[in-house]
Amino acid sequence: MYYRLKDDYCLRGWELLPYAVVDSKTHRVHWLDKTKFDALTLCDGSVDLDLPLISQEVHDSIKDLEEKGYIETCTAGKGLSERQRYHRYENRFMESAHWSVTGRCNCKCKHCYLSAADGRYGELSHDDVMKITEELGNAGVLSCSITGGEPLVRSDFWEIVDALSERGVYISQIYSNGLLVNEGLLERFKQRGLYPEFNMSFDGVGYHDWLRGINGAEKAVRHAFELCRDNGFPTGAEMCLWKENAHTLRDSINYLASVGCRRLKTNPVSDTGAWHEGGYAGKHGLSDDETFEIYLNYLEDYYNDLPNMHLLLGGFFAADGREPDVYSIPVVHVSKNPENTCMCAHARTSMYISAEGRALTCMPISNDDEFQADYPLIQELGLKNCLTESKYMELINTRSGTVLEHNEKCRNCEYRKFCLGGCRAIGLLCHPGDILAPDEFTCRLFRNGWLQKIEAKIAELRPTAECWELKHLSELQPLES
Repeated sequence: MYYRLKDDYCLRGWELLPYAVVDSKTHRVHWLDKTKFDALTLCDGSVDLDLPLISQEVHDSIKDLEEKGYIETCTAGKGLSERQRYHRYENRFMESAHWSVTGRCNCKCKHCYLSAADGRYGELSHDDVMKITEELGNAGVLSCSITGGEPLVRSDFWEIVDALSERGVYISQIYSNGLLVNEGLLERFKQRGLYPEFNMSFDGVGYHDWLRGINGAEKAVRHAFELCRDNGFPTGAEMCLWKENAHTLRDSINYLASVGCRRLKTNPVSDTGAWHEGGYAGKHGLSDDETFEIYLNYLEDYYNDLPNMHLLLGGFFAADGREPDVYSIPVVHVSKNPENTCMCAHARTSMYISAEGRALTCMPISNDDEFQADYPLIQELGLKNCLTESKYMELINTRSGTVLEHNEKCRNCEYRKFCLGGCRAIGLLCHPGDILAPDEFTCRLFRNGWLQKIEAKIAELRPTAECWELKHLSELQPLES
């Protein structure tokens, strides 16, 4: 009997992770052990797997691969396409990239990390962005989300889209303010067979224009959400909170759910970038405890409304209204060996490429000019080298134990194996110049009893709801003391 790899799959490998099968429809990678991968390489339509010399181990592997849906029976000689054949990349694995293709924007946002209204970081030349698209493909990056500034202001936006697609890099999301999202734009995506999620900022019913600095911005983004819904494009949203718009949280969430938005992330405005330069924090900013109180009070509305979307209230609470009996407390880490995990699990599989072309862990870090200046420019060093040996790889390979030992307040903390020092970007914001510094936002969540308040509140509102992290960590007894 002959088998072959199904058309949607291709064989891939990376440095230290040489055995994988990639689903070209979902753009997901599935890791295999060597035994199963060796068996999979026989599934190219050229080997009769009923021959006596085929071992039982191979037969067992073939059965498992067939059950998982990776392979199918075929006629002899029906081989693999060139795209499906094994290719090994000479760099560490990086699943996705979040790329600021420009530092320019057509809004004047009062809180912009990049001060994009002033074009603080400008944008790379056409040749340089084309080089980065090539680097992404050559390094085996599976997907890319495109952001800015406002990415749609680039005159060569469609050339970037086409170059990524030609190199096998799936465009997962477009981050936009929505002002340039129209029927014509969506039609051009449709013609290419691309339906990325449009992730658009929405900063409160009746308050969006103030933060965006443009009259009519809220009307425009509402229209953009409706256009995406009507044309079959998924949408997501991000909402910034400050003192004046915090009371709109419930109405804003319910509005977004009503127009089909499938996910929303909220955060208080950070005192960085244009917000810091404009001196807005003193009058308009929220303290950590004020933010936590807003989130805690909203939980009653959440369980009354159960919005049809995935909601992430910063690191405080996450849940999906379609699965009301499960919730998450994102700051709680789940790991068998917590102090040996990468200090930022997200950064280990998803990189940020700044408007200057720097390889960084995330967008907030790009606001610190002095810190980011030490990190490599992809158009100069090459992404393969960035993902092999570079200051960037040194950073993302740093272990949580290093962070905890670096900070005196963390060393003997009862929550250290659940907190792991928190978010590196927030730690850097709290302690400029020190990427290993503690995240004071997360620290307050643990030390000031907010986790217990979350548990108690949800137990009262939805007794059947379980916290995913607490369910999977029997060691979390200190959180209940």
